[in-house]
Formats: sequence, structure tokens, C-alpha cells
Amino acid sequence: MMRTMRRYGVIGWLALLWCVGCAARPADPEPVPAAPDYADPQMWYRTESPVTERRADVFYILPTCVWDWQDEAGRTVHYADPRDPAQREAMRPSYELAASIFGVRGACFAPYYRQITLDSWMAGEETIERRFGVAMGDIRAAFARFIREESAGRPFVLAGFSQGAKGVVELLRELPDSLAERLVAAYVIGYRVTEEDLAASAAIRPATGADGAGVTVCYNSVADESAICPVLSPSRLCINPLNWHTDGEPAPLNDTVTVRVDSRHGVLLVEGFDPEAYYVPSLGALFPVGNYHLQELFFYRDALAANVALRTEAWYDRRGE
Repeated sequence: MMRTMRRYGVIGWLALLWCVGCAARPADPEPVPAAPDYADPQMWYRTESPVTERRADVFYILPTCVWDWQDEAGRTVHYADPRDPAQREAMRPSYELAASIFGVRGACFAPYYRQITLDSWMAGEETIERRFGVAMGDIRAAFARFIREESAGRPFVLAGFSQGAKGVVELLRELPDSLAERLVAAYVIGYRVTEEDLAASAAIRPATGADGAGVTVCYNSVADESAICPVLSPSRLCINPLNWHTDGEPAPLNDTVTVRVDSRHGVLLVEGFDPEAYYVPSLGALFPVGNYHLQELFFYRDALAANVALRTEAWYDRRGE
């Protein structure tokens, strides 16, 4: 794929994304909501940029926010409907949190998309991969419009959490060199980067410290290895967002909690919390006791926001602008 992408400029790449996005369909006759039109402002959650100079907008992809639901014909739907008011409201807190973290140096552009439901994730990897093509088709179409209509040649941040992070990995695998040069950083939070992903894309460059530009940040947090979620792990990339180490050097989250990288399993070990306090029984099939997936942004929000600003400065410094 990368060899193919290098033969095209950004215009050709945008055309490829458009075609791939239009072609994405589930492999079975499951009901699917109508595709969003990203020329419609209602299909975006958007904020204004807090800065005018050394700006880096963020393209953010939402985590899973909806369960299976019934359409008017009584059929079970496994995809979000971007036009449904109740589902949009369920997504709003996640958008607001992400904008406060990743939008510190630019506008936040986050598409409403036909994400697959929590029930789909609980059904296992075969079901996830079979259905995710619909969601990824929307993500590609939205990103193509972001690049074509909104980014204005500026550097940008790619960020996603959980299902959204899976979308970020797929975008990185397809990113042409001309856009990779504009990438401030990619934040793959609560998902994985595999050996295959690294081999497929030169745009995926592991972060090894706090201030490199054009790199990928990835982590998953657990109390111990028994709490690892198999559909989100293992990952070849894991960095501690508190001290930006990739070794086992611990860093304090607060007075009683420390975080360190477990390089053997490619996760963050969070020591000092009561795991039961963060357990959600309705999601237990995915996240057992001791899995801190739902807290991946909350635990490290200040560190992540500071890091976006730092990497944006590093991008501009590298270019001498």
C-alpha cells in the first residue's frame, strides 16, 4: 500500500480515499444507516483554534459510544447513526474531552461516523474486522475532506481513542509521504500497533521521548497482565505519558499511584488504585477488573495536552518556522 501511495500526490491520494470510502460495505445484509455527507457541517464536532501562529489542527476519531439499537423496522443495527440526536448526545462528552486535550494548539475536527457498537466489539475480532469497514469508510472520507478543505497546508495532529485509535492506525498505514511530513504526532490511545502495522507504514515512527515530531504515541493501562484486553493488545508500541520513557522507569500519577511500562506485554502498569473502583460490569466481557481502558484519557489528560503543545513546537522548530 505504501509503495502505491508514494506514486500519487495528495490529490491522487484524496481520490483513492474517496473511492475506498465509497466502496466500504459490510459483507452481510445487516442494516446500515445512511452514510454521512461531510460537506454538511452537522456531521462534524468542531472547535475554533486557540492560536493563530504555530497552529496545528487536530483530526480526532471518537471511541465507541453506542450499543446495538433497533431501527423502525425492528431490526438490530450494529452501527451508530450520525444523524440520531440521542446517539450524538452520547458522543458529546467524548468530543469535549478530546478537544480539551488535543486541541490546545489548533482547531479540533472530529467527524460523526458510523462507528461499530460496543456489542460488536464484544463479539470478537472476526466480527470487528467484518463490520469496521463501514466505520473506516466514513473516517477516510472525513479525513480526505479535512485535508482538502480545512487543513490549509498546516501541520496536523492525528488522535483517536479505542475504536478511534484503530482508525488512526489505518490512516497511518495509508498516509502518503507528502502528508506524513505535516504530521505533528499520532496518538493511538487504548489500542495497538502491531509488527505488521510497522512493516506496512513508514509513517508509524515510535515515540521514544517527549518532544519528537512525526511520531506515534501508544499505550494501554492495566493493574496487571491478567486485565489485558485481547482485542486491544498486544502492541509493539508503548510509552509512559507521564515521563515519556519506554523502559520500566516508574512515574508518579499522584501521591499514591505510579505508572510504568511493562515491555514484556506492551502495556502500562498502574499501581496504587483500587481496581474494583473502576470496573464497569456491563463492559466486563471486554474490560475485566484491573483494566483501566475507560480512564486512558482522564488519567493522563494534562500530560497529553502539554505533549501536544511540545510536539507542535518541535515540528515548527524542525522546519525553522
